[in-house]
Amino acid sequence: MNLKSVDYELPKELIAKKPASPRDSSSLVEVKERFEIYKFTYLINLLKKGDCLVINNTKVVPAELSGICKGKKISLTLNNLVSKNPTVKWTAFCKPIKKIEKNVIIDFSKNFDAKIEEIKRDHNLPYLIINFNCNYEDFLKKIKRFGKIALPPYITKIRNFEVSDNKNYQTIFSKIFGAVASPTASLHFSKPLRNKLIKKGVKIVFVTLHVNGGTFLPINTENFNDHKMHIEYGEISKKTSNLINKLRSNGGKIIAVGTTVLRILESSKDKNGKVLPFKGNTNIFIKPGWKINTIDALITNFHTPRSTLLLILHALIGESITRKLYEFAIKKKLRFLSYGDACLIWIKNG
Repeated sequence: MNLKSVDYELPKELIAKKPASPRDSSSLVEVKERFEIYKFTYLINLLKKGDCLVINNTKVVPAELSGICKGKKISLTLNNLVSKNPTVKWTAFCKPIKKIEKNVIIDFSKNFDAKIEEIKRDHNLPYLIINFNCNYEDFLKKIKRFGKIALPPYITKIRNFEVSDNKNYQTIFSKIFGAVASPTASLHFSKPLRNKLIKKGVKIVFVTLHVNGGTFLPINTENFNDHKMHIEYGEISKKTSNLINKLRSNGGKIIAVGTTVLRILESSKDKNGKVLPFKGNTNIFIKPGWKINTIDALITNFHTPRSTLLLILHALIGESITRKLYEFAIKKKLRFLSYGDACLIWIKNG
C-alpha cells in the first residue's frame, strides 16, 4: 500500500470549526454491516451492562507561548514533556526559528523563562529542547497564566483562537496535565450522558496517553512503512489493566474511546491481547497487518487525509470499508476532525 491508500478529498466546509452544543448532540455513525447515523446520546442504547469504555484522562496543557528571545518576539508551541525533575524540560516548535541559537534564554514574563538546550530535527522539522527555570508545580501555575491552548492547524487556518476553546478543547474526563492535543473522541461525552451510562452498568475506566503535536503530522513518505512515528508518554495502572481483563473475560465488550486509547492498550498487551500495566513512552505504529486484539470496538472522529490515524482504521476494518465510510460521511455532510462527529466501529475479532 502506498500513500494514495490514505488520501481523500476533504471538502473544507466539512471541517468543524466548533464543537456541537451540547457536546453529545453530535452525530455518531455505527459501523457494522451497514452505516447507521444516530445522535451521540444514542450510544447508551448501543452498549450493554458490563461493557467497558476505556477513556484517556490526559489534560491539555496551554501549550502556546509568546516570548522574547534576543530582543525579538517568538511564538513557541510545547510538544512533548521530556522531564519534570529537577527542572521542567519540553520539546517545542518555534517561529521564527531561523536565528534561534543554543544556550540563549526565552523570556515569557518577568519570572518565567526557559533556556534553549538543543536544536534538533524530526520528520525534517526543526524543534527545540528547552529547560524552564522552575519546578513542575510552578510551571503548571505559570503555563496556565501565560499560555493558551494550541488548537490544531486545520482550525487555526480558518478562524482565530477563542476563549471558549479553553473549555471546549478539554474533555470532561481531563485530569492529568501533559497533552498538547486533546483526545477528541472523548469530547462528545457530557456529564449527563456519562451518568446515564454508569447507571446502566457500563463501566468507565481510565488510561493516560499524553497526545502531542505529532498526531497532526501527515505521512509524507510514498511508502507509509517508511514513516517515522512520534513518541508519546502513557500509563496504565495494574488496577485498570486487571479490571479491563476481568470485564472482557466475563463477556463485556471493551470499547476504546479514541485512537490514543487504542495505541496505549496495544502498546501494553501480551500476544493474546491481555492488557498489562504500562508506564513509559510509546511510538507504536498500527497499520495494516497489525493484529488488534485488545478491544471490541473503537469510538473515533473522522481524520485528516494522509494520517496515521486512517491507517489504524485500515488495520481495524480494511481499506475498502474505510473508504466507503468516509465517502458516506462526506455524502451525508457530517462534520470532520477534532470538533467534528464520531463513529463507533465494531470489529470482528472481539
